[in-house]
Amino acid sequence: MLMYQSKHFETFSTLHTVNQNFPSHLHRCFELIFVVDGEMEVVINKRCLHLKTGQFLLILPYEIHSIITESQSQAKICIFSPDCVPTFRIMIENSYLENPIFDLSSETKTLISRTLFKDNPHLLEQKAGLYLLLSELLEQTTLIKVEKKDSELIPSILSYIQEHFTEAISLKSIASTLGYSYNYLSKYFNKNIGTSFVDFLNGIRINYACYLLSNTEKNITEIAYLCGYENTRSFNRNFVKIKLCAPKKYREKDSDVKALDRVIESTLTFQ
Repeated sequence: MLMYQSKHFETFSTLHTVNQNFPSHLHRCFELIFVVDGEMEVVINKRCLHLKTGQFLLILPYEIHSIITESQSQAKICIFSPDCVPTFRIMIENSYLENPIFDLSSETKTLISRTLFKDNPHLLEQKAGLYLLLSELLEQTTLIKVEKKDSELIPSILSYIQEHFTEAISLKSIASTLGYSYNYLSKYFNKNIGTSFVDFLNGIRINYACYLLSNTEKNITEIAYLCGYENTRSFNRNFVKIKLCAPKKYREKDSDVKALDRVIESTLTFQ
């Protein structure tokens, strides 16, 4: 199941991971990965990239990616909004990086460790560090242009779903709104998102249900309707299919498990 991060991150979000494995997902933010120790595989839009100790990798907004650790890895991840680096955002419009893996000079590494990965960093320091890092990245790779139509369609579809997933929406209604034929959009969605529209929509709705179950006292029937389902039977069936437990059991999970789910929801799904 492909996950879509529909929440717009705060300016920065940083994580320290150990033996990270994460399934296919995408979001509107940049994602910077630095391998502190070990090795990991990162798959970006079906390209498999091997990261070793000391290497950096940059994932661009709306690129479908997953992370696999076969042996062991320690990594630092910085997720930052495109609004934080507007000049670079304009430079990479309708493009992808020929090689998103790069190295940094020792001076820049020192600066990055002080600005991006420290507690309570100063916003201007973070932006300065990012621009220096991005400058060194562009010296080591090439921007490859892609067809504008395709590069803009996925964000348009995902934004529409995010705004209307609690309503009775369908791929036909989205096709009509965006001015595409249903057959074209259906094939495009399956090819580029890697799953059917129905499965994707259910994933968005159930993740929202998890947020409501963990953070509100609303009853399950009310949550089902708030998530866009017309009846609790359909809601319960899809919840069990995706989360492998009933909504009631999910709400009763121990605090540690629910805390982990909240981290995932806040970083890779939505609020």
